[in-house]
Amino acid sequence: MIGQRRLLARLGERAVRGDVAHGYELSGPRSIGKHTLATRLAQTLNCATEPVVPGGCGVCLACRKIERGLHPDVREITRLVDQAKRDDRKNITIEQIREMQQDLALRPLEGRRRVVIIDDAADLSEHAEVALLKTLEEPPPHAVLLLITPTPSRLLETIRSRLQPLPFRSVARLEIERALVARFGQSAARFAAPAAGKPGIAFTLAMDEGARGARTRFEAEFYRLVGSKLTERFAWAAALADERDSQKRSELIETRLVNWSELVRDAAVAGTGVADGAMRPDRAEESRRLAAKVTTRDLVDLAQRMERWRRDVVETTVSARMLLELFVLKLPYDETFAEAA
Repeated sequence: MIGQRRLLARLGERAVRGDVAHGYELSGPRSIGKHTLATRLAQTLNCATEPVVPGGCGVCLACRKIERGLHPDVREITRLVDQAKRDDRKNITIEQIREMQQDLALRPLEGRRRVVIIDDAADLSEHAEVALLKTLEEPPPHAVLLLITPTPSRLLETIRSRLQPLPFRSVARLEIERALVARFGQSAARFAAPAAGKPGIAFTLAMDEGARGARTRFEAEFYRLVGSKLTERFAWAAALADERDSQKRSELIETRLVNWSELVRDAAVAGTGVADGAMRPDRAEESRRLAAKVTTRDLVDLAQRMERWRRDVVETTVSARMLLELFVLKLPYDETFAEAA
């Protein structure tokens, strides 16, 4: 685990003693370590090495099976995706929850506890939530359910009231940087700043050239919009809003708002003259140009609006077309970016 040390220490000590709740809500931004902690908790509860240590030993057969998703007592539930048929379910189904309930009714096969990880719990269908609630109301004594979600407000309040909350916080830049250097060498330290407190993003950028390329394309798209006239901007908004899969559309919009709010934030920082404060230092020239065109106050206001719009996308049923058109109306215009494109 990178970061979350207080949370990990408190939970780990109790898990070693077997003193755990039947249900936990792991909430926080994506790529911040929620799934990793869920895996470590499952390893702690079922590690075969004595004495058990927080996080598990990582080398015994049980820990290795859990890490690879092969342990019979640890089950992960996500939306069903059939790549061959291009059939992505929009929700976690009630059938999946019923299969889980049948598993939980049995005693553990190899370990001490049966652990269920639901990721993302906000994807539960209405019927699946009702079925899950019954399990949370009368959980088997050997069961531990871990519900992972970046949007806990989308869960039924009756479900949340039966879970122990485990909120995750952003990780310090220096801590992420140290982990990157230890794993990949000094050259990987540059990925700590763009991660914005999310270790998962830092490691993905360090390992995956495709992820770095996608990030560059998102940056180029943002600056093209800044240099575009309203007609082009509204056409872009219409094209993105026309994505038929509502979940995919929300993810596409959220990804852009997250990436682009960091570019706007960097421009605001550049406007103050603060050195070495950029999250995207390789875009320093663009940040300075945007800061010269727009006041720092307006840039800060836009970054805050983008965060509110991001929450609207993932937590409400806001009209995607309306939100995107509002975004392009608020986006600054600088013709020099069109010239560069």
